[in-house]
Amino acid sequence: MSNANVGGYISKIVFNNGQTVDITQNDIILFVGPNNAGKSQSLDDIYRLCERKPNGIVIRDVEILKHEGSVLSLLEKVAKRNRDRTYLSYSFLDLDIAVDKGSDMAFQREDVYGRYRNLFVANLNASQRLLACFPPNNIPRDSKRDHPIQYAAFEPTYRKWLSKCFKKAFGSELIPNTQFGGSIPLCIGEPVKLNQEFGDEQERQEAYANILAQYKQVHNQGDGIKSFTGIILYLMMKHYCTYLIDEPEAFLHPPQARILGQIIGETLSGQQQAFISTHSDEIIKGLFETCPDRLKIIRITREDDINYFSILSNADIVKVWGDPLLRHSNILSSLFHKNVVLCESDSDCQMYSIIDNHLKQKQGKYSETLFIHCGGKQRMAKVVTALRSLNVDVKLIPDMDVLNDEGVFRAIVESFGIAWDEIKDDYKIFVSHLHSPRDTIKREDAKSSIISILDESTDTILSKDELKKLQETLKTTSKWENIKKMGISAIPAGDSRAAFDRLNTILKDNGIHLVPVGELECFVKTIGNHGPRWVNEVLESYPDFDDLAYLEIRSFILGIDL
Repeated sequence: MSNANVGGYISKIVFNNGQTVDITQNDIILFVGPNNAGKSQSLDDIYRLCERKPNGIVIRDVEILKHEGSVLSLLEKVAKRNRDRTYLSYSFLDLDIAVDKGSDMAFQREDVYGRYRNLFVANLNASQRLLACFPPNNIPRDSKRDHPIQYAAFEPTYRKWLSKCFKKAFGSELIPNTQFGGSIPLCIGEPVKLNQEFGDEQERQEAYANILAQYKQVHNQGDGIKSFTGIILYLMMKHYCTYLIDEPEAFLHPPQARILGQIIGETLSGQQQAFISTHSDEIIKGLFETCPDRLKIIRITREDDINYFSILSNADIVKVWGDPLLRHSNILSSLFHKNVVLCESDSDCQMYSIIDNHLKQKQGKYSETLFIHCGGKQRMAKVVTALRSLNVDVKLIPDMDVLNDEGVFRAIVESFGIAWDEIKDDYKIFVSHLHSPRDTIKREDAKSSIISILDESTDTILSKDELKKLQETLKTTSKWENIKKMGISAIPAGDSRAAFDRLNTILKDNGIHLVPVGELECFVKTIGNHGPRWVNEVLESYPDFDDLAYLEIRSFILGIDL
């Protein structure tokens, strides 16, 4: 049932700091951020402001653009007219409204929905979703409905869609049991197929009712099933213009949360919008998979009693989501943490997060830091740019050899808001001292040395000593290799070290923390190997994180001030 010419949509929201965000009719707005930042309160504010205009707490005001069209005509289509009252009224779920002949004109004059709010705005907090699953009254087939389950019970299109969504998440179908008596519970199970012969239709219906009576009913199940079902029951009704969904992932396992995100993205028409508060990257991924072009992400943070708002543009969303490695990482989880540390590899994240957790426990705290990897240095700048646009506190731990690629290093530096001109001179000085005479080999010199070695003997087979001489002739030496293995201690003294110290101070002040020993594995040199194998062997060899073996890495993590 279309709502194209009735109702309206929220076209702008005004935050408590005066910041505004323009909203289109089909936008899906995601409120994200740490706990107690104001995400759920934002939904409550929008809901209240759609009825009347007192200032909200987090969202101060909203603007609503209304469509032309008759509210009375819409009520006749989607709600039940109450005939046992002295005045004309309609009801549908949490809507109970009295009307008169002048209602249409009065509705158009107001700049809010007023008493018609619940006709156009679905406020899906946790309790509302759970209540929606309870069986409504059974009614004659041709009667007006005042509950989504009644629509599903008597109209195949609604019933099939509802069952398809439920089966996608939980593997079973939903069946409205119209044979239950005075109410219509939603049953969980396979559709009933009666193959045996019956004496008459009455016997067939009795057999059908007896089978359904054995099925589990949604309202008696866990909160995950009830919450999921409540949301899709509301999504099924197309007269709603705006959905407010508070933590749709509540009570759900991650796979079901992702499926729910997909269903929301697939189901909302181009004439419907949604505001969603979430702590779940699975909800966000489900929406990304189905409608990335409709998403806007607003990250809310709070310090003391002051809220801060950051918006991730759709272009930035598409940029991150378009990278296959980033799409399948846990980068979206950073939206819900106090701060984020980007590392080069998963093994870096594992070791650094273990040490951070240990240090926090010793302080009687818990870690609010998420360690995530970018799959290499080349992706770091892209991720930093996207997260900083959402006011995420981002820090970076790259290996020392990130300085060996000026293009990559410059992109990272600029993504942190550091002007390249501020550090360029010190960078050039530092790098210039890392070139050695053996970084390159002249062709003529190599040719002369090789011929000299070969002419020393007439033997058909080269001896081991000759092979060694040839290898030494072609071998180059690089101070970068030493820095990768030894870190800051391998930097030549003098101008190079002074330039690096100035450069490193600026990097640390802005959140870039070079690994001082070169790379992760150099923190504990008594263990060989690399990557995950190195981490596993270190943890097995030194199970006590207060061991002196971890002294350098503990000092390094403490210095980042997480």
